Amino acid sequence: MMIMKNLMKNLILLLLVTLITLSCGNSAMPTKDKMIFDDEQTDEYASLRETQSLPQRTPEDLSGKVFIITQQEFIERITEIDNPKGFQYLGQTPCIVELYADWCKPCGFLSILLKELAPEYQGKVIFYKLNIDRAREIQDAFEVKSIPKILYFKPHSEVLSTVGFLNREELKKKIDEILLKP
Repeated sequence: MMIMKNLMKNLILLLLVTLITLSCGNSAMPTKDKMIFDDEQTDEYASLRETQSLPQRTPEDLSGKVFIITQQEFIERITEIDNPKGFQYLGQTPCIVELYADWCKPCGFLSILLKELAPEYQGKVIFYKLNIDRAREIQDAFEVKSIPKILYFKPHSEVLSTVGFLNREELKKKIDEILLKP
């Protein structure tokens, strides 16, 4: 009887872990009828958008906001994805790019955290978000298997990344160590 109870507990735990893992993996992509597009955005994360896209100006915006960018803006402002020399950051100010999806709950929590942290790093780090459901080339180039995924870009440095939700302290530590240390 005790063995059966332990077996059931383990089975339930395994099922729960599997469901959580699938809820944010790319294998759980929404079908077209469940996808929400910009012109019909009604999800709870819509309030996190500071702008629909970056201003159409060349200088970097160091205002301490989180900018939602398109795949094309990523290629123009962050890095070319087909450069034979690899990913080379095009900006002057370090940045992070959160690869997210509207249907991903941990991505929503991370978005809230980014919005809180961006003003603290005003003038030092630029914060971007890219909806990976609308950026298949970026998804392929950076081998995105699970989200949220954060890419860390610094001039003249290798691109680093983390996968999964990071709490405030973990994210600040990564930003400070990866992007702000000389």
